[in-house]
Amino acid sequence: MDIQHLMRQARKLEKAMADARASLDQIAVEAESGGGLVKVKMDGRCNLLKLEIDAKAIDPADKGMLEDLVTAAVNAGAEKARAAADEHLKKSTGGIQVPGLPY
Repeated sequence: MDIQHLMRQARKLEKAMADARASLDQIAVEAESGGGLVKVKMDGRCNLLKLEIDAKAIDPADKGMLEDLVTAAVNAGAEKARAAADEHLKKSTGGIQVPGLPY
């Protein structure tokens, strides 16, 4: 086994991962809760880009319901964003699973 070849491959993989991480903000996912009453859009870094709340969800007498809907939509969005980021990183490494590498 050629150690120099192995080192070159490792550098290629490292660059591919860095490039993929740098482009995570270009990934966008959407999620909703309450049958579409609350919608969120997040990027591949799990940053909240947009939050939409339908007027029907705004009931001053039931603030807790709106809070639950927002929480559910954000959590669903974060789950989708993590899955999209994982898939994006997996493609950039040619399918190689690199343990311990966060997106």
